[in-house]
Amino acid sequence: MTAPLETMPCRLCGHDVPAGRFCGRCGARLVHERGSGPDWLRGNAFVAAPAENVLQPALVSSLFPHLPRRSHATFRVGLLLVGAALITFCVLHWYVPMVAVATFAPLLLFVIYLTETGVIADFSWRVWALTVVLGIATGVGWALLTAAIVAESYSLGLGTEVPTATLVRDALVLPFGGLLAMQVPTVLVRLTRPPTRESLYGFVIGVLGATVFAVTVTMVRLVQEIDAGITLSDQSVTDLLMEAGVRGLTLPLTAAAVSGLVGIGLWYHRRPGSSRIRHLAAGALILVVAAAAYANVGLVEVLQIASDIQFLVHVALAFAAVVALRVGMQVAVLHEPQDTLHPELPILCPGCGHVVPDVAFCPACGVAAHAASRNSREARRRDRPQPGTELVQR
Repeated sequence: MTAPLETMPCRLCGHDVPAGRFCGRCGARLVHERGSGPDWLRGNAFVAAPAENVLQPALVSSLFPHLPRRSHATFRVGLLLVGAALITFCVLHWYVPMVAVATFAPLLLFVIYLTETGVIADFSWRVWALTVVLGIATGVGWALLTAAIVAESYSLGLGTEVPTATLVRDALVLPFGGLLAMQVPTVLVRLTRPPTRESLYGFVIGVLGATVFAVTVTMVRLVQEIDAGITLSDQSVTDLLMEAGVRGLTLPLTAAAVSGLVGIGLWYHRRPGSSRIRHLAAGALILVVAAAAYANVGLVEVLQIASDIQFLVHVALAFAAVVALRVGMQVAVLHEPQDTLHPELPILCPGCGHVVPDVAFCPACGVAAHAASRNSREARRRDRPQPGTELVQR
């Protein structure tokens, strides 16, 4: 006969929940810890990777939040291999392979992530096809619309003084215009009312649409460069490395962070009783920070700053956008409606590997149930472990 489940009251939501370190209903720490920040944020335990601080710019858990902990190392190796390939091609002056890796690697890694986690099975093929088609169509349209402006910018060397009107156009109008165009696939997919309203699925749609958009724009502009006879064979290895870093790291990171935040905002709906004003204020502030980071990328490009300083600013802005994404993701997942709770039934936690009660947040490690795909949740519920001594205790 199974022993009765030990419970304790949550000091934040007031419900009796399974005993442990975290409330299985609202995700708060059952015993407040120094450095954890306000309870509504739970700053020292990220919902997708509770061993990480929310303000820690960890790339794998930020960009691939549905990954189980056991797969994090594999994707870190994948990111390192992409970086190694970019460096190798730059040293060898292989410009086209470098651009190809920088352009397609983010999309390839994201598709692998969708497949590995089972997220791809959680939406019908129509949703994915619509996202990709809209990303391609919007990318082609934006690239053709701005072709003349981009061609003109090639005549301005790095650090060249430019007229004020051109500065405003290149530093503000183009980046913000591209940022808005990048969100078109996400907005249109949301208007089709997809069945799943979890915020992390909005993140997935936002990142996929933005990544397809960016790949399409890059390919169209490369064709335009070739047609115009623009050559880059005289670039130094240092210049190639910085271009590879911008193409393959900072721009994809910043675009994914901003677009992921937009998707989270469009899919998010708050749990009854949550503070509407606090969430609106937090969401607006986070989005402004991420959008400012994206806009400043364009400003850095046209100011008279040394190229190495430009690259460092690119990196700093990209990581600022990633941190903003993590905060937005944390707030949304902690305060959105969760699955039906079954605390009397055991389930295997994909975060810590313990057998725990089937609730919204693991009582042992605090990982959110929504940080696993619906496909994963259903599979673990169909094959429940035997309850017993492995159930987490306080």
